Amino acid sequence: MQNKLISSVQNPKIKYLKQVANFKYSNLFLVEGYHLVQEAFKNNLVIETFELNENQLVYPNSTLITSNVLTSITNTKTPEGIVALCKISFKTELNDKIIFLDNVQDPGNIGTIIRTMKAFNFNSLIANINLLNHKIIRSTQGAIFDLNYYQYKQNDYLIIKKLKSEGYKIIGTLLDKNSQPYFKNDLFTGKFVLIMGNEGNGISHELQQLLDYSVYIPIDFESLNVAVATGIVLNHIYQSEKK
Repeated sequence: MQNKLISSVQNPKIKYLKQVANFKYSNLFLVEGYHLVQEAFKNNLVIETFELNENQLVYPNSTLITSNVLTSITNTKTPEGIVALCKISFKTELNDKIIFLDNVQDPGNIGTIIRTMKAFNFNSLIANINLLNHKIIRSTQGAIFDLNYYQYKQNDYLIIKKLKSEGYKIIGTLLDKNSQPYFKNDLFTGKFVLIMGNEGNGISHELQQLLDYSVYIPIDFESLNVAVATGIVLNHIYQSEKK
């Protein structure tokens, strides 16, 4: 059977995909590029694939699209030639090791943190942002697809109070008189939440009041990028667990 070809950006299906790309639907998103589409298939997220009609098909049931249609629904300057419509429902169950992002805003930072979490065996994230942003998805390289995620409302820290009441240690990266180097005293054992602060302002004052411990990374510079700082601490935890 011949694959359907869409050549007009006014096609109803393409208009629908543009709405998906603009976050009109809470659990639908587009994935661009062969690697990410493959990862989405591995996690049973793909509804439909669209491939450039000039290329040889990778997925036999794909709808063919012309280059002008492809560029109208993608965000990359040089799209690879494939887009997948996907659906996801994030699992909200949180395990014993949780990363909490306190108003971290940059999609690249968030995506890198999620990818780093995957590398160091963390899969529970709390943040206050829609993760189905194309920049976040692309920078995670597929690590987002099996993430456990709880989204909180900005400046609403009830979830931290709840976790604290359930016996989680609340640990924040913060430089103050009570902070200790992140690698001392085996803080990252049992149930814990690691809080990483906003790029410019760090951890909010209200959230600081809920911390059980504060830790810092000894460096010879003023500060680190939040994704880099997260990676340093997670690597320490990962290596400690292997001993």
